[in-house]
Amino acid sequence: MGVQGLVSIIIITHNRCELLKKCISSVIESAANVNKEIIVWDNNSDKETIEYLEEVEKQFPFLKVIYNKENIGVNAKRKVFDLSKGGYMIGVDDDVIKFPDEWIQKMMNAFRSVDRLGYLSLDVVKDEFTNGAKPPESEYIEINYGNGLTLQFGPVGGWCFMIPRYVCKKVGKLRQCKKIIFFAEDSDYIIRAEMKSFKSAILKDVKCYHATGEYYNKDYKEVLDKKMQDWYASDKDFHKFVRKIRCSIYKFFKH
Repeated sequence: MGVQGLVSIIIITHNRCELLKKCISSVIESAANVNKEIIVWDNNSDKETIEYLEEVEKQFPFLKVIYNKENIGVNAKRKVFDLSKGGYMIGVDDDVIKFPDEWIQKMMNAFRSVDRLGYLSLDVVKDEFTNGAKPPESEYIEINYGNGLTLQFGPVGGWCFMIPRYVCKKVGKLRQCKKIIFFAEDSDYIIRAEMKSFKSAILKDVKCYHATGEYYNKDYKEVLDKKMQDWYASDKDFHKFVRKIRCSIYKFFKH
């Protein structure tokens, strides 16, 4: 049972301390007026990361760290979501390093304003250093709901997403995988939500800075290489299946 008015912000991390510092700092600053809990799941990180997390956990009573002894990658998302208490749950990648003002309030407003919205991601900044992992704008259709609320329907990523707890009760939990630690758990959830008539979208122009790609990960090459290895090799068949289904859905909406 979710706690009314409480928002759970969940961050999974492994050995990217400098990015994590910026992520947590910006989350705390931008969510200063939100009733929140922040749960950080550490996937057996190095000493530098652990020391930082121990320090920040002492500073903020609403922040809790789970120190896992094994790197289980995105499998941790389901575990932390099960531990969270908020009526709205937010999953944040540890390389999202800047958040806009009132982003949580704007995401919650979208759920209150749009019927059958089940999964919502922030928009991303695109510059010479990163595309934010978001496909070209031509792949989206837009619907303006008034009062400054515009949603983009198309490929929706999991860099910073919100799911209401009542949707989770109907769609089910996030996927887990025994063999690999990085896989398309966000795409899997979106497909299952859409099969139950829930919409997935991006909140246009409410932009976070997703520092993905080689430029921001030059000091974390081992972490990035492992992620890419799992993403395109071990989970290849599932990933292809997800892309095929999603493309069919987007073509249907565009026509």
